[in-house]
Amino acid sequence: MAGLDATNDIQRLRTLLGIELDNADKGRVEAYIVQAKQAIMVYIGKYVDDNSFPTGLNYIVDQLALSKYNKFHNEGMNSISEEGLSISYNANDLKDFLPDIQAWIDNNAPDDALNGDAIGW
Repeated sequence: MAGLDATNDIQRLRTLLGIELDNADKGRVEAYIVQAKQAIMVYIGKYVDDNSFPTGLNYIVDQLALSKYNKFHNEGMNSISEEGLSISYNANDLKDFLPDIQAWIDNNAPDDALNGDAIGW
């Protein structure tokens, strides 16, 4: 994907996590970042030039990648409970950001683009 700046993306995630990432974690975080950008591009791809990812949506990428990182070893689970701690997971983390993605489309679609909702409700 053009415009992918993996070094900055990984640095942002490392800062948000507050930890140093070993090589395995870096590879996993990079994969999560790529997957997050691909998921968002499904909605916005026709509105961007040369398939480059808009940096204004990096906050969504960060949140999606963090969510995936925190679910590691618990993929496919809706919740987990252990020693009094209970954690619930969203089945679709992107769903919470669909209004943000639609707002980005509304603000960035070219005037000559076919207007309408990219995200059906």
